[in-house]
Amino acid sequence: MESSVSYHAVIRYLERVLGLPVADWLREIGDLTENLKAELCCERAGLPVAAVRQSVLIDPVKKAVIAGFQQVIVRYDGYAYVVRSGKVVTIVTERMHDENTRQAYRIKHVTEREAKRNMTRRRRRMRK
Repeated sequence: MESSVSYHAVIRYLERVLGLPVADWLREIGDLTENLKAELCCERAGLPVAAVRQSVLIDPVKKAVIAGFQQVIVRYDGYAYVVRSGKVVTIVTERMHDENTRQAYRIKHVTEREAKRNMTRRRRRMRK
């Protein structure tokens, strides 16, 4: 299951979710492959790569990976976990995701009550 998290996602988790100075660490080391960068950053953070990969796989993300979604964005706790081809490829803040996809202020968060009401309306329209 850990192999369903890319090394790039590990680096972004350390940087964005844990708030570690990953950019500074990477600036010091120069050009390396993605897996070596992830291993070095995890070593500096004092965390094993496997543990960080396990931390990335929170329940909603794990369910999306197990379900076999080819391309989905799981929003959880202020972050957007990007899953492509059944693998978590990166993690961005929700704001970064909205700006990158030009969806800022377009995504409407609705309550459960509003969602049920909208579904009922759509069903009525479909019956006609």
